[in-house]
Amino acid sequence: MQVEEIISKLENNTGVFPRRALERAIEEKEAITPFLLSTLSECKDDLENVINKDAYILHIYALFLLAQFRESKAYPLIIDFFSAPGDISLDATGDVVTEDLPRILASVSHGNIKPIKTLIENQEVNEFVRGAAIRSLIILVVQEIIPREQVVEYFKEIFSTLFANKPSANVTEKEPDFMWTDLVINSSILCPTELKEYIERTFDEELIDPFFFDRDDFNYYLQLGSEKNLQKIRNDPHHSLVEDAISDMESWSCFDWKVHKKFHKRNNIMEIEGFSKSVKKSKNKAKKKKKMQKESRRKNRQNKK
Repeated sequence: MQVEEIISKLENNTGVFPRRALERAIEEKEAITPFLLSTLSECKDDLENVINKDAYILHIYALFLLAQFRESKAYPLIIDFFSAPGDISLDATGDVVTEDLPRILASVSHGNIKPIKTLIENQEVNEFVRGAAIRSLIILVVQEIIPREQVVEYFKEIFSTLFANKPSANVTEKEPDFMWTDLVINSSILCPTELKEYIERTFDEELIDPFFFDRDDFNYYLQLGSEKNLQKIRNDPHHSLVEDAISDMESWSCFDWKVHKKFHKRNNIMEIEGFSKSVKKSKNKAKKKKKMQKESRRKNRQNKK
C-alpha cells in the first residue's frame, strides 16, 4: 500500500476502522508525515470546509499520528488550528478537544509550553480548547517533561489575569466560564498549598459552579498533597502522551457500523455520538463527565473512611 493509497483510505469514515491503513501509515512514518502536516495546514486555513465535508476524518488521524510520531513541526499547526476564534475548531473536531487535545498538545510540545500559553491566554479561543491547553500542562508535569514549579508560577499568573479581567459584580454572565473550573481543578491537583489563596478566592467569589467542583473536592486534594495527587494520575490514560493512535481510536462509536448506518443519511461523523457536533452537546457531555468524576471521588473517599 503506497502513501497515496493510505491517505485515500484514511480520508473518509466508512463505518469501519481502517486498522491496516493506520498500521501502514505508522510503518511509513517518514514518507507520510509531510502529507499529514499538509493536511493540518490546509484544514486550519479552511475550517468551514472541513465541517461541511461529509464523513471527512483525515485531519483527526493526522492529529493522532503526528502526536504519536512526536512531530515537532505539527506543533505550530495544531496551535493555529485550535486558535480559531469561537466554536469552529470544536465543531471541526468534536470530542477530540475535551478528550484528547491535552495529550496531543503535550505529545508534540517537547516541553516548550510557550505556544500552549498562547492558547490559554487568547480570550477569543473556545473555552474548552483553553481548558484542554491547561490540562496539557499537567500531563507534562506528570510525565516529568517540565518541572511542577514552572506550571505553579504560570498558574499564579493566569489566576491574577483572570481576577483582573473578570466581569464586575453587577454583570450577570450567561453561563459559567469553564476556564475557571479547569484552572481550579488542575491547580488543586498540581499544587493545592501554594495556590490555595487563589483557589479559595474563586469559591468566595462564586466564580465556578459547585456542581462541577466545590470546597470539599478541593479539601480532598489539599489533604492528599501535590505529590500524592500527581502520583494518583500518573498511570491514568488521560494523563499520558499519545503512544498508539490505533488503540486510542479503534473503539470510537463512529467505527461501529450499526451506529454509522443510523447516521448514514447525514453522513457526518461529528454528528455521531463520540464526536459532539455542537458546543452545547460538548458542554452537556463535559457537565456529565465532571459530575461522574466528582461522584467517583466522593465514593473513593467514603470507601477509605
